[in-house]
Amino acid sequence: MILYIWKLEEGSFNNVAVIDDASSVIWVQRLNEIGEFEIYIRASAERLKLFNEGDVFITRPDSEIAMYVETVKLDTNEETGDYLTVSGRSAEVILSWRVVQFQMFAGSSETVENIIRFLFVQKYITAGVSQISWLSIEEAHGWEEGTTHQYTGRSLEEIFNTLCVTYDYGFKLKWLGNGFEFQLYKGTDRSFDQNVNPYVVFSPEFENLGNTEYVKDTSQYANAAVIGGEGEGSERVFVSISTQGQNGFYFRQVYLDARNSSQEDLTLDQYKIQLANDGKDQLEQLRVTTKYTGEVLNYNQYVYGVDYFLGDKVSTKNEYGIKGNAVVTEITEVEDESGYKLVPTLSEWTPASYEED
Repeated sequence: MILYIWKLEEGSFNNVAVIDDASSVIWVQRLNEIGEFEIYIRASAERLKLFNEGDVFITRPDSEIAMYVETVKLDTNEETGDYLTVSGRSAEVILSWRVVQFQMFAGSSETVENIIRFLFVQKYITAGVSQISWLSIEEAHGWEEGTTHQYTGRSLEEIFNTLCVTYDYGFKLKWLGNGFEFQLYKGTDRSFDQNVNPYVVFSPEFENLGNTEYVKDTSQYANAAVIGGEGEGSERVFVSISTQGQNGFYFRQVYLDARNSSQEDLTLDQYKIQLANDGKDQLEQLRVTTKYTGEVLNYNQYVYGVDYFLGDKVSTKNEYGIKGNAVVTEITEVEDESGYKLVPTLSEWTPASYEED
């Protein structure tokens, strides 16, 4: 795997080295979270200085993602030789470096896309101490999903992750060769649910999925909530939400404390809508969780970057006839002495049907 080493010096990126002899490379890209990497290479005084001084980014000729070096470890050994372990996270790590002190988004005109764009521009693009000249933002897509939220003391990465997981968006900082462009994106539906794009099916039946694991967990499940907002006693604002159609034995309610939220300039009705939306986000984390992961075995059938991409919706089917759809949320690439392998991680998977042989 060819790696380009870039140093950020006085606001410009300079290509200072090329590495093609790493003993191992682990390269992880994620849909709506920060990625990570690790490389293991022969040590030298030159390489130690290269990675140990200044801000260093690593790119590949076949990837839009850049990695930021955070940790450099030197191991010396008279028998096996000296090695460097260089690791860190993807360039999206910078989103964890900016905190929203207080920001409220209310009104029907607020969209998820606009909220994310506003916060990114506010923290990185507009004039001020936080402005970075080599960052830009793509043109808006015009996506219409709307929401109402209030944020206090949360990083951009936390906010973006919560919104993108909820609305099936991906975010990334695309490497442009001399800087980055912030982008939001949605995957393509390649599942059995559509008939426009060719299907992508991961299944042992087609010999393209191995070492699978399927886990279902209902221990934290809830489908209704009482959200307690600001105020005390009988003056406190409460909102109840629930999933339509869930009642009787299947009605499972939790209490969510939101007393730190503030009505501020909102009307009472607007504040209740905000509490309800916040509650829905928290209920989203209390679902029945199902996870299905596996390793691609047949590269000739489906090639990542050609037949499917990060964020795409694909279909799965295991040996027991359980079928379902999932989103490709993570791609892990490993290259070492054993060769190259690519492992996709799929999102939580709710079985759609059973088929008998």
